[in-house]
Amino acid sequence: MAEHLFFPGEPPRPYLVEYNSSLYDGGDWDQFPVQTGWRLKTGVEMYWPPILMPSKFHSEIECWLYFGMLHYVFGDQLDQSDFLLRREGDPRQYLTTKHLHKYVDNAKEWKRRKLGQRAFDIVKKVCANLDAYAKFCVRKKMVVAIRLVCYVLWNVAVKRDGFQMQTRSVREWFLARNSETTQLCDAGWCSLEAEKCRTTGGGLDTAMYLAQLWRLKANWNQYKSHFGCKKTECVANNIDESDYVTRHVQENCTCSHLQVDVEQLHKILQDGGIPLLMITPCGEDDLGNENFKIEIVRKRIGKQYLAISHVWSDGLGNTEGNSLPHCQLKVLYEQAKTVLTGDEYVPRYSNSPFAPLHTSTGRLAHLLSNQVLRRDDSVLMWIDTLCIPHQPDVRSLAIQRMRELYIDAYRTMILDSEMRNVNASSTTGLELLLRVLYCSGWIRRLWTLQEGLAAKSRLYMLFSDKAVNISTIASELLTKLDGGKLPIMQDSIATYVISVWYSFFQLTVESTSKFERFVNIVVYAFDDRDHSKNGLLASNWFNVATRTTSKAADRPIILAGILNLDLKEILSVKGSDERMRKFYDLVDEIPGDVLFLHGPRFEEDGMRWALKVCQFTNKLSYLSAKAGKITPRGLHITSYPSFLFPSSMVFDLGPDDGYFMNSDGRSALSQWYDDHNIDVDKVKDVCHLKTETPCIFEPNGTYGVIMAHDQTGFPGELNKECAVVSLRTTEDGVHYAQYIGSGTFRAITGGREKQPYDGYMVAVIWGDQQKLDWVVG
Repeated sequence: MAEHLFFPGEPPRPYLVEYNSSLYDGGDWDQFPVQTGWRLKTGVEMYWPPILMPSKFHSEIECWLYFGMLHYVFGDQLDQSDFLLRREGDPRQYLTTKHLHKYVDNAKEWKRRKLGQRAFDIVKKVCANLDAYAKFCVRKKMVVAIRLVCYVLWNVAVKRDGFQMQTRSVREWFLARNSETTQLCDAGWCSLEAEKCRTTGGGLDTAMYLAQLWRLKANWNQYKSHFGCKKTECVANNIDESDYVTRHVQENCTCSHLQVDVEQLHKILQDGGIPLLMITPCGEDDLGNENFKIEIVRKRIGKQYLAISHVWSDGLGNTEGNSLPHCQLKVLYEQAKTVLTGDEYVPRYSNSPFAPLHTSTGRLAHLLSNQVLRRDDSVLMWIDTLCIPHQPDVRSLAIQRMRELYIDAYRTMILDSEMRNVNASSTTGLELLLRVLYCSGWIRRLWTLQEGLAAKSRLYMLFSDKAVNISTIASELLTKLDGGKLPIMQDSIATYVISVWYSFFQLTVESTSKFERFVNIVVYAFDDRDHSKNGLLASNWFNVATRTTSKAADRPIILAGILNLDLKEILSVKGSDERMRKFYDLVDEIPGDVLFLHGPRFEEDGMRWALKVCQFTNKLSYLSAKAGKITPRGLHITSYPSFLFPSSMVFDLGPDDGYFMNSDGRSALSQWYDDHNIDVDKVKDVCHLKTETPCIFEPNGTYGVIMAHDQTGFPGELNKECAVVSLRTTEDGVHYAQYIGSGTFRAITGGREKQPYDGYMVAVIWGDQQKLDWVVG
């Protein structure tokens, strides 16, 4: 099952769905439940709720939703045996989509037979029936198989017949769900990466593509697992520096370390320069092993060098000094030589009005410098282990110049232990990009974020056979997608992976016209295409918050580095809290959505809105680029819908909730309903508030709920992220309030049975939201 996602290749670890039931009889799809005996001619279910459905009908329902769906679209041309598979030595029969391409590849036939509308119609029907039967009547793996075929038929129809509005059921069954993230985690994936796939809009097909890949860990890394990881944090690569081991290329290697001149390293940094490592081969030893000379030299204009971006937990760091084993330096030298002298020219200026001039001049310089580099045995590179000293004051100078270092690097090469086991030559660009985005430790680490952003289009990943410019793969995929050169059943995966790469590494730094046009269509994670500092901060808050580090105090450093703020200011203070406070001092605006994120906040007036750490604690969440202005009295926001109400309109459904009877034999809740003219049987014109931590609503106080998105007139029953505030004063139309906490807010409709049993009820009408002027402190 799901072989179509790898067409024309084969999935490395196929998703097997056993099927030994009958095939579809070819009759009318809508009448099948009546003819089979679980539904009356009037459309009424004979067995309701579905948990009461006799098991003898379960296989019939599966056949109806899977093979019946295919027959509905393709009619008598459907050969159901094309979708069944027997494996050698296995008596069982499985579903397969290996031959699905035969039925969707011919665009002219598809148009002539008007299969698009039939596909839209049946997918809506099948998804609606999955709502009813999936939980009790259809096996979990069979549900996935049905959803996958629905996904293909819908996407092919959209591509050939135009956009069609998805129903709620279609939309929900198409997205990756918790069942898919669980499957990925069971296969050894990190909970955070699985959740990122789901949260960033990954569809079912992307999750199933990833689930069918083998993880290719290094031998020494086989026992490292993601067992302790959470949906918001990966801890697998966190290290204890007290027992850190600098690794050799081979586990049994005992070669000696080569040490750089630390005094020279300090001198260059103290003189305002950036140190580089120069490696020069200098003959062979008695055993025929090549010797190397290493020197620390000052970075100079026109001298091309390679910057190394690596995962520290892979063992290429050193906590004791500025040295590395000889064997590691040999590999670095060989790879640097290859990457620096490669024939591929990557222009630095792709969007400037002078781009053609820069490109032609740069291409000539590239060719000339390659000739020089090939004649010169030495290579220049930068790697933190050898170029960042351990002495605190000088180390601070090196960190302040890292952004400039990576921006000026001729090329940047990523070293990641899992990617070093992937053969790039035998792997598609789509798979390579997905592996980098979801398998590499590099993509999860905090410090590698700014390195990747600075490299832009000059970012190379070292695979087992060669280094590949991964930053251009997304562009190449987009070109193929535009030209119709990708298998149509992989279109949606390619669209997704391009948009994710763009949102991580393109949107965050600059706008490129081709990607910009594309992202306006496919990416909805960001509300605005805002490339101001606030827009970049909105984009990169997610990136920083989902990256992992052993030191929370590093997060403000990376945020500030991305925004090109003065790192000296951040580094001048110690501790995570003080550095984050300093970060807020350095920016005038911040996305107002920070009000709705969960996590510890500062406790003094004027700063209660501010998170102490850029990290998610309960779930992943994108920030819109709606700016809030930072003022001494709090965060000033103007564009968010909100409610303002007296505390008497709030009813606490806590431990001492209103079901306690008073002397009149009536509950406090009933009294509250009467006080606010609420019909206890209909329970409408009431909203439900749930907060991260309990709130105390003081008598005679005035409170506000500020919501994350404008849903005026929305019928409710969907939880909206919100912030709860206590009004302190109103001056010139501005409402000054104290931040209390974050939570969710929704309208209650549907009578007594919909009444919540925890949190707070608020006697406000959903449609009465206002866009007030707030300063939240």
